[in-house]
Amino acid sequence: MSVPRIGLALGGGSARGLAHIPILEAFDEIGIRPTVIAGCSMGALIGAAYASGIPAKELRAHTQRLLVNKIVAMRYVFGAKKSRLGDLLSLKGLSSVHIQGEKLVSLAFPEGVAKRVEDTLIPFKVITTDFERLEERVITEGPMVQAIAASIAIPGVISGPKIDGRIHVDGGVCNPVPFDHVRAGCDLVVAVDVTGRPRSTGRIHPTNRELALGSMFIMFHQIARLRRSVSPPDIYVEPPVDQFKGNQFFRAKELFDAAEPAKEWLKRALESRIKKIA
Repeated sequence: MSVPRIGLALGGGSARGLAHIPILEAFDEIGIRPTVIAGCSMGALIGAAYASGIPAKELRAHTQRLLVNKIVAMRYVFGAKKSRLGDLLSLKGLSSVHIQGEKLVSLAFPEGVAKRVEDTLIPFKVITTDFERLEERVITEGPMVQAIAASIAIPGVISGPKIDGRIHVDGGVCNPVPFDHVRAGCDLVVAVDVTGRPRSTGRIHPTNRELALGSMFIMFHQIARLRRSVSPPDIYVEPPVDQFKGNQFFRAKELFDAAEPAKEWLKRALESRIKKIA
């Protein structure tokens, strides 16, 4: 039986993007490997590790060790990684503190991630947005940390690097679930959408940061829905992540648990589609 060529797209969603890890476990558990992966924002960060050959179970274990709580995370950052707070934060103007994107990516990556985008075991595409040219950019070569930092650069929160002298921001601004970039040469296209909907804060009025991030999620959701209506992928997975805020990284285990039904559904869907193709 021939093995179909599978294109996999991993979308953006901040902390909700941790749900990608159980979804990737589905591929490992049924013993198939995507032919090509495209990642946007959090999907790019996790996709980089998986495309480099790190099994999804190892990614889960790494994430759960790192994101137990703030104290454990700080011990990791300032202890094991020997970083300083000043390395991670930058002042953009008198009242604007940003997280340094490249430093954040370096801290988040487990050991074994390819140093350059073109050196992954599975061909990998990083989606970002060229802010100055007002267009999507697909990165297939160059320093991995720089490419991922550009893809996760949430405006007003994370500062991305300049590439070719131009500012780049979060890939989700243009293409939050980049399944159109894994179609060529593939028999089956799988897209994972973790944008979800804005979560109620329970307060009379959300903070400015909550409004900004929530509005971004709305935009991501609308863009993804429009792209899907024009040219849908073969399998579209939407793990139930609405109950999680975009900044709730320390709820990693709960996010993994919430994604389990979607993981099992994907395994059945993949096995069914593969039989039909074969």
